[in-house]
Amino acid sequence: MNHDSGFEKFLTTLCCVVLALVLAALLMVSHIQQKKTTKELETKAAQAMMQDGNNTYETTVVSGSSFSDSTAPEETDSTASSSSSVSAVSASSVSSSSASDTKNEKTSYTAISIRGDSYMEDDADKANGYPAKLQALLQAAGSDMTVEDDTWDMAGTLSQMSLAGIDQQTVQNYINNHTQNGLTDSYDTIVRADISEYLKDRDDKSYLPVLTMGYHGGWGNDLNELIEQEKAVLGTYENGTRDYLVLGSYPSGWTDHNAYDTAMTQAFGSHYISLNSTVTASMMTNDGRQQIAQTIFNKLKELGYIS
Repeated sequence: MNHDSGFEKFLTTLCCVVLALVLAALLMVSHIQQKKTTKELETKAAQAMMQDGNNTYETTVVSGSSFSDSTAPEETDSTASSSSSVSAVSASSVSSSSASDTKNEKTSYTAISIRGDSYMEDDADKANGYPAKLQALLQAAGSDMTVEDDTWDMAGTLSQMSLAGIDQQTVQNYINNHTQNGLTDSYDTIVRADISEYLKDRDDKSYLPVLTMGYHGGWGNDLNELIEQEKAVLGTYENGTRDYLVLGSYPSGWTDHNAYDTAMTQAFGSHYISLNSTVTASMMTNDGRQQIAQTIFNKLKELGYIS
């Protein structure tokens, strides 16, 4: 009897041990499964966050790359709020995209109109001028674009504006302002008396404008005024505020070359060319005018006006 009682106790103890082991095993399996599930959830969450981050980065890059030349210099106000910046980026993206699409439609201009300084005497053979040399480069490249030479030597910006058809009251306002400021140079105070010999009907308003105004003065040594006058002439063309080239060369008395190029670049972006940076020969020579023509040709290709 005592023997049976001892055996029963042994069986009871053994059962308890087995049950404890089974329970422990179940708890361990449950813990492992829970840990695995948690890891899977964490992985999915991390992947989702990475995907969101990539989308945000891609959106930022696309928006940021949409700034055009003319917009970039103006978007420099570090005090603008973040909401204003987002709005500016969005508006710029739409605007520059539309401008780019429109510009692509206008890269097939049939003709170029060159106005401004000729860098040769009035009675010189125009076959030696840089417009004629540009025409030769275009033909050699297989382009059908023609070049109209409306350049005029020894003419300040006031005379160039008059030649382009800017109303005389606007030109006279500049003259009055220069006179009041004590300027006496003839380029700043008069329009060339022989302008009637060079005036002609404007048949170039649908052409691509290329301006080389300013070398002989006429803008009162005020870069803002020069830019204003050049924009006025560009405005006489159908698409002159969008498609154009502006070439600059420093007047002989202008010493702050950096200020000149900086102001022009801020005003006209990649459409501006500093001839002093690209032309090594005297601009009044055949070699110099050939280099001017090559500079214009290169910029036309760069901006996509010719292929």
